[in-house]
Amino acid sequence: MAQQVERRQPIRSVRMSQRGGVLHAEELQGWHRHWREPYRFMLAIPWPGFLLSIAASYLLLNLAFTLLYALDLDGIGGAPAGQRLSVLDAFFFSVQTLGSIGYGVLHPSSLWVNLVVTVEALFGLLFIAVTTGLAFSRFSRSRARLRFSRVATIEPWQGHPTLTFRVANVRQNSLVDGRIRASLAMNEESNGRRMRRIVPLPLVRDQSISFQLMWTVMHRVDPHSPLFGLDREELERRQAEILVAFQGLDEILLAPVHFRCSYGAADLRLGEQFRDMVRMDGPNSVCLDFSCFDETDLQDPVLRPETPVHGEGESRSPDPPAPRPWG
Repeated sequence: MAQQVERRQPIRSVRMSQRGGVLHAEELQGWHRHWREPYRFMLAIPWPGFLLSIAASYLLLNLAFTLLYALDLDGIGGAPAGQRLSVLDAFFFSVQTLGSIGYGVLHPSSLWVNLVVTVEALFGLLFIAVTTGLAFSRFSRSRARLRFSRVATIEPWQGHPTLTFRVANVRQNSLVDGRIRASLAMNEESNGRRMRRIVPLPLVRDQSISFQLMWTVMHRVDPHSPLFGLDREELERRQAEILVAFQGLDEILLAPVHFRCSYGAADLRLGEQFRDMVRMDGPNSVCLDFSCFDETDLQDPVLRPETPVHGEGESRSPDPPAPRPWG
């Protein structure tokens, strides 16, 4: 199974900038966007940053109380005879008080120091409670470790060009009731106004009872598809992007998991198809070769069928204008 998980960031429709023909909200991606909300920030920040933030907060809190103790160093009892406590002694006294260590050597002996100790003891309880709650929230979150193929292809399937991409469950645990939704986001102009339109892409199979290994996601590009009649140049001109969202239920944690990715026009491979991953290792042994997960092979150019295909029981709509071929 793949050791690395490809993380793709979906676009946001706020302050978008163009890069490589695709709209991105760079300043809104990542954990930096949560800095105004401390709780979300502490959950979104990476573990090294989380631990450094806790350590920095602990240090700053002790330094603040050290300055308060420094206003009355003589109010801290337990100093050796003939010696006066230093600011460094006051700092370690604050550490002992904040952590409720209480070695018994240094102790408050004045009203001011007793008041500061009272306030610091309260802050110590709150600090431990908040830190424990944040750490538990981070550990208890369920995350889907999925790998999406680096590209999406337009390849033939049942006589129609079909948008295809792959999804792999890196953990190989069972994700119950897995569901995938895909949408096409692209620019449109109406009455002189430019807007970003998002339309759903119906999938051949959009749910799986138990998702454990790999999922080949397909959208048939027929006359009813939003992609019908669009070539690469048109997709790039309209800054199109395919947005994909996965959700399921972790069978072990019994918690919902989510994952998102996106494909820009540059990620579409027209006239290519994914390489077969299935390999027979024996008469009754089937193997999935994940080294071919992102590999594609060239194929003959595929044009759209002249006659639109309609499902059973559907009314036949008027034939649309002749579309341009893919590629």
